[in-house]
Amino acid sequence: MEQNELEQNSTGDFSTENNSIESNTESKSLENNDTEETSKNLTSRIFDLQSENKEDKDIVGSTLSDNIKNEIQNIDNENNYIDYSSLTKLELIQKFKQILSEKKITYLRNEIENIKVNFYKKNKAENEELRKKFIEKGGDLEKYIQEPDKVEEEFKQLYKDYRERRNELTKTIEEQKIANYKIKQEIIASIKELINKPELLQHTIEDFHNLQDKWRTIGIVPQNEMKTLYDSYHFTVQEFYNWLKLNKEAREIDFRRNLDSKIELCEKVESLIIEKDVRKAFNELQILHERWREIGPVSPDKKDEIWQRLHEATTQIHKNHQEYYLKKKEEYEGNLNAKTILCEKAEEISSKVYNRYKEWENGTNDFIELQQVWKTIGMVPKSENTKIFKRFKDASDSFFAAKKEFYKLIMEEENNNLQIKTDICLKAESLKDSNDWKRTTNEFIQLQKEWRRIGPVSRKFSDKIWNRFRVACNEFFENKNKHFSTIDGLLNENLKKKEQLIENINNYTYTENCEEDLNNLKQFQKEWVEIGLVPENKRSIIQEKYKKTINNAFNSLKVDDKKKENIKFKMRIENIMQQQDSHDKLYFERETLTKKLNQIETELKTLENNIGFFSKSKKSESLLKDFTLKIEDGKKESSIIKEHIKYLDNIIKN
Repeated sequence: MEQNELEQNSTGDFSTENNSIESNTESKSLENNDTEETSKNLTSRIFDLQSENKEDKDIVGSTLSDNIKNEIQNIDNENNYIDYSSLTKLELIQKFKQILSEKKITYLRNEIENIKVNFYKKNKAENEELRKKFIEKGGDLEKYIQEPDKVEEEFKQLYKDYRERRNELTKTIEEQKIANYKIKQEIIASIKELINKPELLQHTIEDFHNLQDKWRTIGIVPQNEMKTLYDSYHFTVQEFYNWLKLNKEAREIDFRRNLDSKIELCEKVESLIIEKDVRKAFNELQILHERWREIGPVSPDKKDEIWQRLHEATTQIHKNHQEYYLKKKEEYEGNLNAKTILCEKAEEISSKVYNRYKEWENGTNDFIELQQVWKTIGMVPKSENTKIFKRFKDASDSFFAAKKEFYKLIMEEENNNLQIKTDICLKAESLKDSNDWKRTTNEFIQLQKEWRRIGPVSRKFSDKIWNRFRVACNEFFENKNKHFSTIDGLLNENLKKKEQLIENINNYTYTENCEEDLNNLKQFQKEWVEIGLVPENKRSIIQEKYKKTINNAFNSLKVDDKKKENIKFKMRIENIMQQQDSHDKLYFERETLTKKLNQIETELKTLENNIGFFSKSKKSESLLKDFTLKIEDGKKESSIIKEHIKYLDNIIKN
């Protein structure tokens, strides 16, 4: 409050003091020729000194120019501005508590009101959202009852505490103003008494300056008494100077004292030029200017010099302040440009059409990244803050509202799919103990085809419902296999045949005709399937031995790796198709390939992101080369798996 009062009683124009130089010319003559002073010169001398004192009085009574005050206010507002609209309710309360911990809360009234407005905006939005959800769930609006909000109650209590503290502080300040007013009236009365005091002049001057010093230390007075009080003070000081001007010795003593005070003040102003905190320097300059006006005149031969010294230092501080303001303005404009770019990117993401989970997930990650970058950018011009924040928020709200609607539709579809798959599970469970092998096998095959035609279910239930169906299928086909594998002799004979076939494959002599060799290997595989089952305790051993042998045989073919992989895969699928539970195994094979493909594509995306990160570094050449090779290998493997899945899909559909 005292600083505001000071600004209201200071000025940004000091040219008046220079205007009195000419009027002081005769005063110089008087000092040099005191013994020959005539009545006319004495009158002129008194007139000049009165002009000086009148000049000081006019300066003190003037106000700080509107341009300077506005500039100070703009700088303070820009630097102290906080985007309260971006804070949560809890963050607003935390900021409120921080402000209440300050001693001079009256300075922060606008900030508190800003916090209050934003808090209740967010509170209203939350209540509207709760009411909306209540209605969407089928609730009756007339029966809606808003739950008590503990956060709002805490805010109300904080605001109540703030008002009580502010009222108490205001009352204390007003009481202090009245006390200050009375003390300053006493000082005026004491100055009047000095004129008629029968003491040495030197003592009188000292008493006068002590009273002036005391006047400056007293705080502000009631606004309605200020003008009258200051008019009375300056009139009384003028009367004292009128009396003092008649004494040359006293005048010279006063001039020297005032000069020393102004030199000391100039040094303080000059020290502000190198002050790093430009705003602090500018504000302290206003206080020092006020003190300058209260010091009083110096000898005419020093007046111009000391004034010029103050003027030059003041000009430099104003220049620093202006440069600081322009720099801040450029910084805020740069931040505005950066946030505009983020808004454009946000609007681009929001305007896209997404039809898959993965697309929405990528869009969400992009938005979160934009939000993180937004938080790192500093303030923008206050006039643009609400507008730019609203633009970014609108794009964000639009995106997440569309995402919410998409997930709502997908959830309905997944719930419907879950119900259909549950019905299939019930059907499979009712068939799993049947002994009508042929009819039930066909029914299970139809259930598996129907299962594959149904779309996905929620990830939460996906594994659970699939395992339920698979268990029922496996139980039936295992029972069927046991039924048809009771002849041990036949199984042992089959084992011998398969061992002989493995030996034949190992002894096979390759020709120069790759196609002929391939057909022969296919014939070996066909014979293997036709031989049939072997004893269960030997099954995995002979199968592994065969698998190793046939793989070695295919590896010996003179064809490229990709073709070998495709040949081996197709032959393995043909082998599965000859088995009794082929449909179940084919579907399981496809699930395995799909999971592997997803894993490879995830790894490829990670590698590609890493390349983008390390490509900026000159020291990561070998690492980039390694990443590139891994990406190429991954893409090749991904391509092969996609072909395998496509091949499987064609077989399953038929």
